[in-house]
Amino acid sequence: MVCTKTSLFVLSATDNNSLLGPTDNAALNSGVLDVPRSGSFSLAIYHASFGGEIHINQELTVSFCDYFVKRGKECYENRSSDAVSYNVRNATMEDSGQFVIKILLNQHWERFHLHILIRGIPTVHMNSYNILKNFPNTNLQCKGYAYPIPNITFSYTPCNPSAMNHSNTLDKRHCGESIILPQHLGRLSPFNYTTIFEVIVPSWAIETGPGIVSCKATNSEGTASTETFLYVRNFPDPMAFSVISPTDVVLYDDTVHMLCQVDVYNFTNQFTIHHGGSSFKLVGQRHHFAWTVTFLVHINNASQNEVSCAALRKNGTLLVNTLKLLIKYPSKPHVISMNNTVNTTIAYGDQHRLECDIDGTPTPDIVWFKNDDHLRDKYGHIIRISLEPDELRATYKCLGRNRLGTSEKTWNIV
Repeated sequence: MVCTKTSLFVLSATDNNSLLGPTDNAALNSGVLDVPRSGSFSLAIYHASFGGEIHINQELTVSFCDYFVKRGKECYENRSSDAVSYNVRNATMEDSGQFVIKILLNQHWERFHLHILIRGIPTVHMNSYNILKNFPNTNLQCKGYAYPIPNITFSYTPCNPSAMNHSNTLDKRHCGESIILPQHLGRLSPFNYTTIFEVIVPSWAIETGPGIVSCKATNSEGTASTETFLYVRNFPDPMAFSVISPTDVVLYDDTVHMLCQVDVYNFTNQFTIHHGGSSFKLVGQRHHFAWTVTFLVHINNASQNEVSCAALRKNGTLLVNTLKLLIKYPSKPHVISMNNTVNTTIAYGDQHRLECDIDGTPTPDIVWFKNDDHLRDKYGHIIRISLEPDELRATYKCLGRNRLGTSEKTWNIV
């Protein structure tokens, strides 16, 4: 009801089944039209004769009937000297919305917000979850449409990972007993006069393992449920193919230790390795949520730099991943300048630059010493030094080391 000094406007639900009432906060100048599941309702604005305008819009430019007609529903508007009325047929819960009644009176717009909420059986949706096992927990989410506000129940069913796949088919004989999650764990989005809802169970522990997560929504109109897979993975991609050792660089005549892994959900434990024109088959071992194989390949020449791992999917197809190894010639650490010992003089208070020109393949690790004491705060090939006030001389040394050997360079400071 909108009152002015000279006029009275009355908003009314004119069908027998809809219920019109105020919102919880009367100060918002708004109301709620509760529509039965049939989706058919009528409303009218009654008024005395006046020279102004009356509009109901869903948005700034979308009229009341245009909103429903664009959604494939029936809507009829009728205007007379003392009323504006609307009849809507066969709307659904998803057609619910917020509308603004605008009345232009004496060059001033009066506004009233009307929430039209259409009752219906809940609809629910959940995405599948792909969680890395090193994450301690995740948020379970269920969302959809419902009015009245639904009661949400989550359940979790642990399953054997090797019986799960992305075809969304699962023989539940490979699953355990379902666990109903305590309802206080779920956080339902606040009701703001919309049919959209979202429920989150925060910090669900991943240690429970893979399985099925279900969401059931119930209100006075009925019940709906959905379920989705929760996949716990060792790694994000279907396959992980890597070099275990050497950890620095691959050299000619190296024996390379390699690891190939695929997830247990989509793959069998059958692998084929291709290298240097030959192939061999391996049977993977289960490690958490992956099938894994480790193997050795020997590098004799540049033509052997490619190694391929082929894994057999449950649907009979293959996934092949190829690693191209960067192979280098081995080189023991050595001093490039060919001068392993340097004598130099530093004046007190001056700084001096020392460069450790030791090279090799793999790249040597450099360690610095002063008077045979390890300088743990000095690293890299270049450092700066100065003599302490009471020092007359010092000996600095850098040591370069890789898996092929060591080399050193010494500076005698006087």
